[in-house]
Amino acid sequence: MNTNSRKSILIAVGVTITVTLWMLSGLGSSPVEFSGENQLNVSDGKPMRVRVEQVRSSEVTREITLSARTEPNRVVSLRAETDGAVVNIAVDRGNPVEENAPIIELDMRDRSSRLTEATSLIAQRELELEARQNLRDREFASRVEIAEANARLESARAAKARIELEIDNTTIDAPFNGIVQERGVEIGDYVRAGDAVVEVVDIDPLIIAGEINGKEVSELFVGGRGSAVLVNGTRINGVIRYLAPVADSNTRTFRVELEVPNPNGIRAGLTAELLLDGSRIRAHEISPSLLTLADDGAVGVKTVNSSNRVDFHPIEIAGSSDNGILVTGLPDEVTVITVGQGFVNVEQQVEPVNYNVLSESTAFERAN
Repeated sequence: MNTNSRKSILIAVGVTITVTLWMLSGLGSSPVEFSGENQLNVSDGKPMRVRVEQVRSSEVTREITLSARTEPNRVVSLRAETDGAVVNIAVDRGNPVEENAPIIELDMRDRSSRLTEATSLIAQRELELEARQNLRDREFASRVEIAEANARLESARAAKARIELEIDNTTIDAPFNGIVQERGVEIGDYVRAGDAVVEVVDIDPLIIAGEINGKEVSELFVGGRGSAVLVNGTRINGVIRYLAPVADSNTRTFRVELEVPNPNGIRAGLTAELLLDGSRIRAHEISPSLLTLADDGAVGVKTVNSSNRVDFHPIEIAGSSDNGILVTGLPDEVTVITVGQGFVNVEQQVEPVNYNVLSESTAFERAN
């Protein structure tokens, strides 16, 4: 055997001896002990120490939460009221337009000459009527002839009014301040009376619309307050402007509309969460981290009773607050387990320790 082979064998034997001695050295040592939140000795039979806090209910406004969407305040499809070719488009899609401002202009065709003709005819009919009245004064014209002359004058005036209306209708104006949403024509297109040419939407104010069930709709009223949270987290406040008097035949829910000011031009069609002020109730403000699940899946809170045993109270979430959530279903005054609720069962004996007594470094532990 050469020198290199002997060295390799010696190195392997040395490593093996070292590992064996290291493993044997731990056989007589004590187990690692944990303190604070990691300490959980289940063999001493003493009550579990849990952190608790006394919580009192207060009167609050119940918050009704709905899935909703943003909608325009008004949508109008403008139609041509006379025939003609499009000669000018004053406002393009996506641009704002003011009330009574022109959007589409049609060609005049022969309307100017027809207006001149109608004006001249009126002048002629007025002279004829005046002549008949002079003859009547000298008893050379009957009342019937005067009536006929007056009728011809009124017919001429009506013809002029019709042509003036046609001329007015060659310009399609905005009915309100809004935004041009769609335009169905281009310059050169020929439109007839009744053809849809442009759609205008009004998004200020903006409408937040949702559906509410029959149980909660009785808590709302037109003029009530509410807010909406948009997909980007923006929260906007408004007033309820509409509650449907009849439920939808398919969903059995009622439409509710919240009107909010929209000076910044928030778009319609966005998903939102609608938060409406409901009835006044008594509720507790707690942290969401205190919620636990019962075996049957009910959501609730674990508390400690006067016998220092654990109780479970099913709750309903009534809304949210700056510091947590608002829940109902608890007694007016209750001792809530704030730390350790996940390690104790209902009816289990515990040792409750108030928040200001138990140190921050120890979440729960067995009593000494």
